[in-house]
Amino acid sequence: MTRRRLVSGSAASAYDLAAAVDGLCQLVGRADAFAHAAEDLFERGSWGDDGDGDDDERRLDRVAHLLGATVEAVRAAVIAGNQIAAELAGGRIVA
Repeated sequence: MTRRRLVSGSAASAYDLAAAVDGLCQLVGRADAFAHAAEDLFERGSWGDDGDGDDDERRLDRVAHLLGATVEAVRAAVIAGNQIAAELAGGRIVA
């Protein structure tokens, strides 16, 4: 995946669609990674069957933190997608 450099001068005011889409893809990939990690952790092992409540509590805390991070990553992706849509609608795009 290539990353675009920030532009300066008169081109700085133009919106770089390719960089914005690349950023959106990064955010979606992050959300996907968090969601899969939470799913894997949740599905791993048995819950409450081994009698060790501390392990269950730590695992549940980890799942909760991963889900919180997933929510934040999805929100960031939605904001980025909305920004791209607004820029497209406004016609301020540099390919």
